[in-house]
Amino acid sequence: MSETGVKEYKNKTRWSLLPFDALEPVVSVLDYGATTKYCKNNWKRVPHKAAYVDAIVRHWAHYFNDGEEFDPESGESHLAHLVCDALFLLWNRQDKKDIPFDEYLDKLLTYPDFVTEISEEKREAWGK
Repeated sequence: MSETGVKEYKNKTRWSLLPFDALEPVVSVLDYGATTKYCKNNWKRVPHKAAYVDAIVRHWAHYFNDGEEFDPESGESHLAHLVCDALFLLWNRQDKKDIPFDEYLDKLLTYPDFVTEISEEKREAWGK
């Protein structure tokens, strides 16, 4: 028997590669959403996931185009918000993995805007 132990690690997820310190602001954004703005796991119930694509672009633009490091509402980094939104999309794709990708992407990027979400009664009142 060898004096040195052996642990099989080939083909296993190497969690030690993940920069956990960088995830703390991401978790803070999740906590803000769960306790202050929405409710726990609200993001799973959002019917139109394209809202997260829009949010990624908005946070990217605030950070890189506007030079704004922190979201004024939550106080957390725009990059942390962006990572959360990307994680929501990743989770959603994994949840819908049985749908062919092109079909999934087409549905992901299509959602009603505010005009199509208002009632017919309001539309008629506005003359549209």
